[in-house]
Amino acid sequence: MRKVNVLLIVLLSLAAGSALAACPDVLGIWSSNPETNPDYALLNGRVSEAWCDGNPSTAGDTQNALSWDGATLGTEWTIWGMSINAGGPVLVFDGVAGGNGVRIYQTSYDGGEFWLAGDGAWTTGDVELHGTIHDYLVVTTVTYSGGDIVAAVSNITFNGVFGDCPEQNACVIEFAIANAALIWRSDWATPMPVDYPAFLCGADTGELFSTSDITLGINCAVATEDHSWTSVKDMYR
Repeated sequence: MRKVNVLLIVLLSLAAGSALAACPDVLGIWSSNPETNPDYALLNGRVSEAWCDGNPSTAGDTQNALSWDGATLGTEWTIWGMSINAGGPVLVFDGVAGGNGVRIYQTSYDGGEFWLAGDGAWTTGDVELHGTIHDYLVVTTVTYSGGDIVAAVSNITFNGVFGDCPEQNACVIEFAIANAALIWRSDWATPMPVDYPAFLCGADTGELFSTSDITLGINCAVATEDHSWTSVKDMYR
């Protein structure tokens, strides 16, 4: 009777742990470029940056990024809540003369969270994964013509920590890299395209981007382990 009770406690503990321990249990590098890593495919996405005070590229402007499968947003991953920090964009190169040319800005963002779908290749347990974003940095090359912005291409890098799994597992997004191309701004005369992420912070103006060439590395200091009924029962025979 004692063995049965002990076994029941162990099984309940494992069940509770599996519900709370939402860790990635498949580690590796995912890519939206099949030539880079065909085994771990990743969807590209779409991004909005809300002009939270009504002005572009100012502290507090907030990004919202979702995967895009060609028909639906956010089926595989979501990254949201990254806000331009108090320092704002930093001009690192100025090649504009007479209103024409390019400028390069480096922008650091604070905060942010991520979500990975439970049916993704990073988990075998159909458990949704969540975490926090760290060190979100965007380097943007902006093209001007006649003093107006006509194009912008960004390189995005960040890392993150999975927040729902035990601390001892230390599961992280080691690195994430993506390119983003400007699709639309509120101060352009063209109509706003559909099927892009909503503007956050209650804003109704902002910018829209498409992403490409995403690379995502996931790792854990201690990998999670699957426990079968047989292995548990063997422990208490």
